[in-house]
Amino acid sequence: MKKIKIKTIFGSHQIYQEIVNYPPEGVKYIGVSKATAKGEYYQNKKIKEFFGNILKKINLPRMIFVRSGNFDIVHSSRGIIPITNKPWVMDIEHVHSFFGLDSRLIKNKFWKKFIERRLEEKNCKAILCHCEATRQAFFEYLDCSKFKDKIKVLYPSSHLINVKKEKNDKIIVISMVSDFLAKAGPQILEAFSNIEKRNKNVELWFRGNVPEELKKKYNSENIQFINYFGNIIPRDKLLKDFYSKGDIFLYPTLSDSFGYSLIDALVSKMPIIGTNLFAVPEIVEKNKNGLIIKLPEYYLKEGYFQYYPLNKLEEHQGEIVRSIETSLEKLIKNKNLRIKMGKESYKKISMGKFSIERRNKQLKKIYEKALK
Repeated sequence: MKKIKIKTIFGSHQIYQEIVNYPPEGVKYIGVSKATAKGEYYQNKKIKEFFGNILKKINLPRMIFVRSGNFDIVHSSRGIIPITNKPWVMDIEHVHSFFGLDSRLIKNKFWKKFIERRLEEKNCKAILCHCEATRQAFFEYLDCSKFKDKIKVLYPSSHLINVKKEKNDKIIVISMVSDFLAKAGPQILEAFSNIEKRNKNVELWFRGNVPEELKKKYNSENIQFINYFGNIIPRDKLLKDFYSKGDIFLYPTLSDSFGYSLIDALVSKMPIIGTNLFAVPEIVEKNKNGLIIKLPEYYLKEGYFQYYPLNKLEEHQGEIVRSIETSLEKLIKNKNLRIKMGKESYKKISMGKFSIERRNKQLKKIYEKALK
């Protein structure tokens, strides 16, 4: 059977690494860079941020001209609109992605209309949102009346690894903090410093770029500080040597369009502590595979913002820290609950809505329909 050839406009994030390395049956991806195949997102992050900031300054939506070639469909990503006479689909993390996640520019009447017209085009076959929150955000910001049936949810996925949970003398709490302030780094450290005073059998593995003054303030034999960008670790090694050791994944994020490290927590069979921010409750099902911290005065439907406003954070700082403590303590003191929730996490990625099997089945149907 002839394979469907897909021209890729992918970045080097793990979501695209997982698509090209574990494709749907009968699909061949072409134009895949080595960085994409290896998932070298953080190695190239500074360069991408540089060009992203340039686009923001000139207030242009993301676009790219695609030359004709031996392929059937273009699969674009990250809000990059392909200029092509071929059928195309796009996956996207937020409607703001058309402007590099700048929430202000989508309100420009001219560019808003421009994007709507591109999505109305016959060659645009599907808009694949990374989560339901993103799908709803499209209806909040754009007139989707002429392309509403194209807007679907395609959840990111991951291949599975053999995670052997090791027995440790202490309960290991894992925190992955790519952005120290946006991912609640200060709140995590404050909450844990209070927790360890009451629980001597707990340890925090904190992977993030922590300011030196805070390392000194929270210096403890129960906290391991691991540099983030200064020590880029291949994802498979990170899963096997880091995530697999964890008993609890602590992710009280204050800014996120999805939270892709949560996918790795599912693979690693961990219960997750997350917030009610944007897509997180779609991944962390309250009281099933984790616990949800409710951010005070945050409501998804009020603008579909994927960040918690700074003024509210300052007002509710103590409340958020206490909520982290309460959730952590609940899991620390209940081993059976940790194990039960960890199994539920794994179910979601092995056979649930985040499984590769489900993603590929959906992608294959989308490509086949695009060709019809």
